[in-house]
Amino acid sequence: MQQLDNLFVALMFYIYICSMPFYLNNTKYLSLYKLYNYLKSKTYFIFKKNGFNFLPYPLPYSLAIEPVNFCNLKCPECPTGTDKLTREKGYMDFELFKKNIDEQKSNLICLILHFQGEPLLHENICDFISYANKNNIYTMFSTNAQLLDSQFDDICKSGLDKLIISLDGLNQETYGKYRQNADISQVYKALSKIKNYKKTQRPQIELQFLVFKHNEHEVKELKTVKSKYNIDKIAIKTAQIYNSPELVPENENYSRYKKENGRLTIKSELKNSCRRMFSSAVITWDGYVVPCCFDKNAEFTMGNIKENSFREVWKSKKYSEFRKKIFTDRKSIKICRNCTENLKQKSIRYI
Repeated sequence: MQQLDNLFVALMFYIYICSMPFYLNNTKYLSLYKLYNYLKSKTYFIFKKNGFNFLPYPLPYSLAIEPVNFCNLKCPECPTGTDKLTREKGYMDFELFKKNIDEQKSNLICLILHFQGEPLLHENICDFISYANKNNIYTMFSTNAQLLDSQFDDICKSGLDKLIISLDGLNQETYGKYRQNADISQVYKALSKIKNYKKTQRPQIELQFLVFKHNEHEVKELKTVKSKYNIDKIAIKTAQIYNSPELVPENENYSRYKKENGRLTIKSELKNSCRRMFSSAVITWDGYVVPCCFDKNAEFTMGNIKENSFREVWKSKKYSEFRKKIFTDRKSIKICRNCTENLKQKSIRYI
């Protein structure tokens, strides 16, 4: 038993040193319990995928909450933009948000405030950020930046830690081919405003560039954009594609798919494991808990935080059975078949 305890401690410290995520660099968001729970989650996954199942069950250290599930754009591969979401549309109630934060503030380190939809369409988004920030939780969200210029001052005051801005093209022609119904001048207007802020007075800014066939030639110009607007980081990301193979880049390094018999097949190995099952979850605007961000239509709901506490849902028999299936027959789960987990190449590269 003593040897097992020593192995557990050694693994915990090894994981902490080798795989510490970005949001653990700020001690404001840490407590001894949060750090313990984070290490327990990492260690539990290692044991679980190797057939062991005897450690105390960890709580998630990361969570995505959906403020809204509708958008002002019409991106052709997005279920929201193409109106293919079958679930009801709406805004998350602030009281429901606070209830969940109050329950999970002891274990949550990171909160992602986007899922399906544009977060800046929620009139209380800055209240969401402020409340999480006051409870020592790292906050971030992604935006198409069409409404960013007029709201950026309030975002800075809210205490947001990281802002991801989508820019999938450097001129209106390449940008508008995917970001349909969007005006690239609004993005550049927001970036010009952000440039005037000191880095200590604003969130970390990450520009996200989804690579398609029509914009892959612009990747080489991104370093110039980064310098011009004083951007902290640029993420060059492979795109998730459902129905438009013509969007796949020629350069295979910019695609998460391979072509087989005229069909697109994801390059990842669909192994019977997934770290997200013990580290994170997603909550839709109306309170449903789903296992990950690939369940865009909430087909695999584990419960609802309006009816039960999050911990009750997280530790429920239904969730446990879903995790068991992930570790025994993952290929049978629809949302896993387009997943980047275990992808042979990185789905995101940073400059």
